[in-house]
Amino acid sequence: MAQAAVESFAMGNGALIAKEEAEMRLVIGVDGSNAARVACDFVANRTWPTGTRATLLAAIEPVIDWSGLAPVTGDVIDEQRSALELVLDERAEMLRRCGLAIETTVEIGDAADRLMVGARERFADLIVVGNRGRGPASSAVLGSVSARLVDHAACPVLVVRSPSASRMLLATDGSHSSRSIPRVLAAWGPAFRGLPTEVVSVASRDGFVTPWSSDDDAPSADLVLHEGIATQVADEMLELGWEAAAVSRAGDPSREIVETGREWGADLIVTGSRGLGTFQRLVRGSVAHDVLLHARSSVLVVRGLVPARHVERAAVLAFGLV
Repeated sequence: MAQAAVESFAMGNGALIAKEEAEMRLVIGVDGSNAARVACDFVANRTWPTGTRATLLAAIEPVIDWSGLAPVTGDVIDEQRSALELVLDERAEMLRRCGLAIETTVEIGDAADRLMVGARERFADLIVVGNRGRGPASSAVLGSVSARLVDHAACPVLVVRSPSASRMLLATDGSHSSRSIPRVLAAWGPAFRGLPTEVVSVASRDGFVTPWSSDDDAPSADLVLHEGIATQVADEMLELGWEAAAVSRAGDPSREIVETGREWGADLIVTGSRGLGTFQRLVRGSVAHDVLLHARSSVLVVRGLVPARHVERAAVLAFGLV
């Protein structure tokens, strides 16, 4: 019932939706690390739509006292909260000077979970986090906040490795998520507009993609298909105001995307996510996940139904739908 109302609202209230799209909601992970500082610097160095609001969220992950098998609370939590609040206040003041409306919050729990819940509750358009740079091996064993967000978050996730961006590589495979990237970036107004962009599409030898996929050449017909996919997306980016060119590659998708980004000099790679379940990711691998682990640049991962979130937010504001 609510979904039908949202769809009806979307069809008849384009002006309000456009107004909603003019404002962004960001959730930024802050933990006192240099990586988190770089993420805040990236946000400060971009131009966001007027009215953009950002929530700086820090999470205190309870430490287990293994002798008593109970979470440590009291003075330890209070000390951590006080330290994080000082960091949040410093970052918030810096971002306010850039014209952003800022709120801060310290929450108890797993950092990735709290960021995803916070983004969902605020109808966030984007989660921004820094990258600790553990490397692929450590991340595979220990996990990482950024990798979990890329795999599970319901909205786009930007993992920042540099405080600025001057060139963008957009990776597309023709899927709904990757084809939505131009529209999503356009809906974000000036945030990423103006970055020279190369669009790449990679023809894999087969559909079974893992980090250990072969570099064998894909059939020429597949390569032609991906040339067409890249060209179509590059043309759409041109129409939306970007300077864009297309290129196609053959081989392992994640490896070719990372290598193309290095050759192009991209300090931002943008790719889609198919939203695979846990079992599918283990069996087939995730291109977005592998790009995140191996790229040296910042990585923005976009999911396909993001524009609908603007519609949902507008409907909630107008009718109180949930």
